[in-house]
Amino acid sequence: MAEHPKARNQVKILILWSGAVVPSYRRFFRELAKSMDVRVLAPRRWTHGSVTYSAMETAAESRHVSGGAEASRCEFFQVPFLPGGGSRYWVPSLVFHLWAYRPRYLYVMEEMDRPSLAWHALMARLAWPPVRVVNYSLQNLPAPTYYRWHHRFALRVNRMLVSRAIAASREADSVLRAHGFRKRTRVIPLWGSEADFHPGDPGAVAAFRRGLGLGKGETAILFAGSMVEAKGLLLLRRILPRFRKIRIIAAGNGPIQDEMARDLGRQWIYLGGLEGGDLRRFYQAGDYVILPSLALGHWKEQIGRTLIEGILCGCIALGSDSGHIPELTLFPETTFRQGDAESLARMLAGLPLRNAESVRKAQRRNVEMRFTASAVARETATFLESEA
Repeated sequence: MAEHPKARNQVKILILWSGAVVPSYRRFFRELAKSMDVRVLAPRRWTHGSVTYSAMETAAESRHVSGGAEASRCEFFQVPFLPGGGSRYWVPSLVFHLWAYRPRYLYVMEEMDRPSLAWHALMARLAWPPVRVVNYSLQNLPAPTYYRWHHRFALRVNRMLVSRAIAASREADSVLRAHGFRKRTRVIPLWGSEADFHPGDPGAVAAFRRGLGLGKGETAILFAGSMVEAKGLLLLRRILPRFRKIRIIAAGNGPIQDEMARDLGRQWIYLGGLEGGDLRRFYQAGDYVILPSLALGHWKEQIGRTLIEGILCGCIALGSDSGHIPELTLFPETTFRQGDAESLARMLAGLPLRNAESVRKAQRRNVEMRFTASAVARETATFLESEA
């Protein structure tokens, strides 16, 4: 990515990051630092429903994000997030960092309907000189069932305070518009790290599959994420016994993991919560990665990062037509109608795909162009540097 001299001298961005700074995110920060100075504020402690990354990822970080000549331009600070976790938090030290760092932008990955965005955006707008607030929004439901008066009030306040918004998907952008946000927006998806997720050595992959008990002629479909109804696992549990040569290798935790194991028997290989190299080896061992999500009143699949990571490791992505998933699965033979048992059965009956190699290449090309850390950082920098 070409450097931008003007950006190097003038543009500073302060990123308020409310989760663990896992490797994929660190890659994004490093890539963004090729275009502008980056300072990241992340919590010392982090608790969330995430099941594939440890809450202690931040503890291993040094002050500077390591790697490459841009490291000195990408500072990382662990600071108190009070009370910590969830969508209700306050960062007392933000005022100090706004004063000491003097950024052009405060970048907050938070929904437009959250009070936590409002009070941090207000700090930025009251700073001198005022700091422009960039909101990154994933919400793709116009009126989730959890909405209360404080969400609606926050929406009105944030429409005034936020300078421009990045939407994770076209659906999220439509929701911003439906809520009356009329300032500049850009659709820029979440990403996977091409440095951390890549195909494995064939010999090592074969050995890992044997260690899992996969037999010759068996197809390995991966699932990673929260084991909850919204992820469509109950539908998968219902249909999978028809296809005895398909095995599900699962990573994550959630309330339905025990019933999945009980009902699927040897077809269900459960590895628990994975992170780092273990997560990469998990993806490398699969033939396919699946996300059979359902749209519910409170949530709809926003990106499907597990599909991105699986594709980067050599899997073919399968999924429902919920939310953003079809923008990763791409083909009719890799996509089924959400909640439709027979549609899922027809998709599974077509495995292994006859055109597997062409599907694999097309999905990977799509991810490399739009969903890698470098591609997303480049698009983000272009959006922020444009003054029009």
